[in-house]
Amino acid sequence: MTESVSADLWNVVFPETSGPSFPTTLLERTEFERWAGFSSGRAALWYALRDAGIEGDDEVLTPSYSDLSVDRVVEDVATPIHVDIDEGYTMDLDHARERVTDRTKAIIPTHLFGEPCDMDRVADLAAEYDLTVIEDAAHALGAMHVNDGIGRHGDYCLFSFRFTKEATIYKGGLLLGVDPPRSAAPRPDIRTVATLGGIVLGETVMRALPGPVYGALRSTLLDPYFRTSAGFLDRGTPQRFTDRQHAMLRTQFRDLSSAVETRRRHAERYRRGLADGIDRPPAAEDHAYFRYPIQVPRSRRESMANALQRRGVGCSKSYSYILGPPGECPNAYRASGRVIDLPIHARLDAEQVDRVIETVNEVWAGFS
Repeated sequence: MTESVSADLWNVVFPETSGPSFPTTLLERTEFERWAGFSSGRAALWYALRDAGIEGDDEVLTPSYSDLSVDRVVEDVATPIHVDIDEGYTMDLDHARERVTDRTKAIIPTHLFGEPCDMDRVADLAAEYDLTVIEDAAHALGAMHVNDGIGRHGDYCLFSFRFTKEATIYKGGLLLGVDPPRSAAPRPDIRTVATLGGIVLGETVMRALPGPVYGALRSTLLDPYFRTSAGFLDRGTPQRFTDRQHAMLRTQFRDLSSAVETRRRHAERYRRGLADGIDRPPAAEDHAYFRYPIQVPRSRRESMANALQRRGVGCSKSYSYILGPPGECPNAYRASGRVIDLPIHARLDAEQVDRVIETVNEVWAGFS
């Protein structure tokens, strides 16, 4: 392990605990006044729905291409109404307007893959139909460094700190609102800190492995866990973060600014270097590129992803399912069978990104 990686690991797991609470930092960047901590982002979503008085036959507009857990939470409280996505993977707000009925009570705009949804238009739609806005920013913590509109147009805004996210305390969620409740008593965090250390160390080691080895470990160890846990329903009970958890999140959020800029440079290299015929996400000034999804023909995705992994590219296939009816959500259906996520994390350097581009183009040429 290099000296810089060792220092990063130490700073994440054993940060300086003095300073303002992490949620205070977010409140200063938004229009919200209060916050509550939860065991997960889905628990925060469940609480927001119940706190807003949504129940039974009430309808909630949700994206048709998103994490399965969002759908499971909404189904537990009310009736999800699936809305198609636009070319940037965020909610198609024209389609959302078409889906509004007299039973529609809320809308959940999701900043998927780090691409902020058009919250000005969401706010206009919500005002017109008196909808509660629950902003899903689980992928968009880093986007707050490049978009000051996140957390300024809704009734609630939630974040996730699961170990797959940009900032993590192993698990946890945060809900911002005008008046969410005071949190419960703090919980011991020794197990959380130890687990997080193992995750950070394991991720560092796994990234150093050849692509085929990484792919085998991920498919054997991680993917089954992700599939099992995605549908797990975590009903929301507020809880407090410990001082150490606050410090861990504060440190990671501070470092996200430079990480986002690095990812944006990587995204520009991908945009310019990938071969014609490979669909890239649209360029946007406020995109944080939590992930970099490309699209290839449905008939070639599986074989292309496997070929990339065999050649050392640690890629993945995001959300290989559609939550809404394919006929009503054609863009979501298209994405569900075509998306491959390319490596975009900030530890990559320009030379490594160029090697990924070269490999992707060579594999693509073999299928053309």
